[in-house]
Amino acid sequence: MAQPGHRLLYMPDQIVAGLPQALQWQDAPLIQQQWHQFPFPAPLDFPAPLGGRQLSLACKRLEPAVIRTEGGVTKTAGQVENMPFGERLWYVRRCRSLWQNLVVYSLPNGPGVRTPGDAPPQPLTIHTGRGIGNSAPFPSGRQQAAVLDSLFAWFVAHNRRKPVAMTSEPSVQDEVHVQIIEPLNMLLATRYLNTAGQPPQTQFILTHRNPGQQTNAGFPDFLLYQSPRQWEHAAIIEVKTWWAYPDNVFTGIFSTAGAQTGSGVFNWAAPLQPGTLLKQLWGELHFFRANWGACTNGRKIVIFVRSAKNELTLSEIHNFDGDASVHRALVGMCFAAIDEAVGSRFVPDSVCPAQDRESLW
Repeated sequence: MAQPGHRLLYMPDQIVAGLPQALQWQDAPLIQQQWHQFPFPAPLDFPAPLGGRQLSLACKRLEPAVIRTEGGVTKTAGQVENMPFGERLWYVRRCRSLWQNLVVYSLPNGPGVRTPGDAPPQPLTIHTGRGIGNSAPFPSGRQQAAVLDSLFAWFVAHNRRKPVAMTSEPSVQDEVHVQIIEPLNMLLATRYLNTAGQPPQTQFILTHRNPGQQTNAGFPDFLLYQSPRQWEHAAIIEVKTWWAYPDNVFTGIFSTAGAQTGSGVFNWAAPLQPGTLLKQLWGELHFFRANWGACTNGRKIVIFVRSAKNELTLSEIHNFDGDASVHRALVGMCFAAIDEAVGSRFVPDSVCPAQDRESLW
């Protein structure tokens, strides 16, 4: 009989921190001890064990290659440009607490979802396993153990990696997949039962998959699916390059190039890059029926949520590399997106409170 899983968030750097020092890194010694079984000569020197290094979950810095593509700016899709007025983005907000609230939301024993009035907080729907509505069963201990084995191997490889030179937008997408999507896939699998291949059961996979006939709307680089049914999307991740979308495009979102200060009114015909980027993200959310997402240029990263019918609220801009909170915030975003999709309608207001949204640039 399968053993039930544990209600914990298995962040790999915390796993390592919880191990006795003598057990933390046995990868190099094990290889050295068993080298005689490998069909090639022993090297002159073995890699040093990782123990003693400063280990981190933070993403590695992406470096520009000497020769690289120019990296064109995405043209707004016609289906988005001609969107009916009532479906367009009207207001842009910033929520300085959103990022940290998502980090807290990822905690298995977090405060829950705040509800209006005097009602007690709702338990978090799926990711605590307590569930309301159509929450998914918690994974077995066997699935968690298998995923942890892969997650630990990824963490070892991640800390051994050197900065990589980027030559094109696909190379940046590849790095986002390796450094962000792969560990997110594994972290989600420690919390949700993997029912892939058993439709119409629910599965949670963050991956690049063809969602159907939405190509005229612009295609996000990565989609978080709420189920095997390809039209049920929970979140998107859009990847740019920092030479086509410099950092000032991201920071310019919170300026008059993105929306009016004070009112937050968005100019749909805005010609500047911060405005066209916001329009693209809004179109992807709308046509792929998602409410949550993240966008990075390989140097900066921002999380956003459709906080009202015609309102987009974004977190503060964070560094893509060197920030150990990136994965935690993205895990919290995934949990929030899935929880909201199965019926916890108070999730956006709980992690992105209305009183914390502002448009003062």
